[in-house]
Amino acid sequence: MKLMKWLLAAALLTAANGAALADPKLVEIASFGEHPALNQVAEGFKARMSELGYVEGKDVTYGFQHANFDRSLVPQILQQVEAKHPALILAITTGLNQAAVRGITDKSIPVVFGAVVDPVVAGIVPDWQHGSGWSTGASMLPDFDASFDYLKKVLPEVKKVGTLFNPGEDNDTSNMELIHKAAAKAGIEIVGVPVDNPNDLPQRVQTFAGQVDAIFLIQSNVVQTSVPVVAQVAQRIKLPLFNSVYAPDLKDQLAGFHAISYRKNGEHAADIADRILKGEKPADIAPYVPKGEDFDAYVSPKGLAAVGLTVPEALKDSPWLLK
Repeated sequence: MKLMKWLLAAALLTAANGAALADPKLVEIASFGEHPALNQVAEGFKARMSELGYVEGKDVTYGFQHANFDRSLVPQILQQVEAKHPALILAITTGLNQAAVRGITDKSIPVVFGAVVDPVVAGIVPDWQHGSGWSTGASMLPDFDASFDYLKKVLPEVKKVGTLFNPGEDNDTSNMELIHKAAAKAGIEIVGVPVDNPNDLPQRVQTFAGQVDAIFLIQSNVVQTSVPVVAQVAQRIKLPLFNSVYAPDLKDQLAGFHAISYRKNGEHAADIADRILKGEKPADIAPYVPKGEDFDAYVSPKGLAAVGLTVPEALKDSPWLLK
């Protein structure tokens, strides 16, 4: 009888351990806010995790928190995420990852970043060859050389390009340094106008009138959350507007896009998350640097027509054309 009880207890313990081992891993997704582009990072991440064999509800479950683009809420969001003791955190945007470096105290929880332009300048990782002791991820380092090659094909006579940036954001600072270097090589002058409040955008865009040949928007949170406003003013002052983030709903308002794919950024972040969940250390995984296939180029005939321009003859049959 005692033997039977012992065997039953052992069987129950084994079953319990098996169930525990089978419990899905919790991945918490923390974002600065809900925006179509940032949401694409999360969607790409989850889709790629599924491709890698992580069945949602069985192998992995997801939580999602966002700060509604309110910096004061970020520490609270990170505390809530950490309190759930997830197997891994996907943190989206530069500012949120910088806050995570300081705000998440349990360094045993790995953090994979997405939608970060330059994680080295931002102080998230030590260099481009290594992650930190607890964080690495997929960067969105722009390729402005390719952007200006694209722009010259759409506007062969372009000489001056305006852009908007937030001087208080490391993300924007990195973008501006890179765009100036690429512009110098391309023989283009950059006219940068600072803006730290979305309410100031109409006035700041207006300053480009008569000063530049086109406007090209960098990956700036303060700007990207208000692109429709920028587009309205750009059309009014008859300047073609190009974006580094593809927004299908604005394809008739903008002249075109040379855009990094936020969805692919999420997919690359998932590849890194998979390696970490399988035992690799974040410090041993170099941040992902975008390649040519991570960018998409589009030209909008309607967007050009809205400011009195037409598609160049050389692009009339181009796969870039939006319909």
